[in-house]
Amino acid sequence: MSNSWFSIVLGAWVATLAVPCSAGDTPEAASGGAAPARAADTKVSPPSTTAKKEAARMIDWDALLPDRERANFNAEPPAPLHDYLGERGAAARQTGSIAVNTKLSETKVKIPGFVVPLVVNDNGVVSEFFLVPYFGACIHVPPPPPNQIVYVKLAGGGVRLGSEEDAYWVTGTLHTQVNGTSVAKAAYTLDANRMELYKY
Repeated sequence: MSNSWFSIVLGAWVATLAVPCSAGDTPEAASGGAAPARAADTKVSPPSTTAKKEAARMIDWDALLPDRERANFNAEPPAPLHDYLGERGAAARQTGSIAVNTKLSETKVKIPGFVVPLVVNDNGVVSEFFLVPYFGACIHVPPPPPNQIVYVKLAGGGVRLGSEEDAYWVTGTLHTQVNGTSVAKAAYTLDANRMELYKY
């Protein structure tokens, strides 16, 4: 009788071990322990289709020159040139190179300079101007060479300027496109979207 009872208990214990865990059960859960935490689902965002805004490249005036001219670059402005009529005399003729640095074409740049207004409305707002490397260019002293003048077209309706002696940082997309007036030609055109006062 005792052997039969022992056989029944042993058989029930073996049967219990043979029953598989149901879905979602874990050894820890079956033994009364806590189930391990599931790793959080990580959602992978698809690649952005919007290109990152290109940062403006800060340049100085020598960067506008082609390689063959850069070695002879002189940042000093020329001396004022007036005839016996003084500043009422005829403007000095522009001379110098129109050759450009083609590597800068269609790039976003930030360049400092002085403003020579070209298009000004009745309220004194300037929307197009020459950007030049030194004060008085095209007015008190001869125009720089074409490859040292940038014709700027300012977006957003233009800006009201302060003193003519103020210098500005101008940011935008640079084109190797000749533009200008009867006074001077610029070998570069800049579609500008930002203009800020240069702080010395």
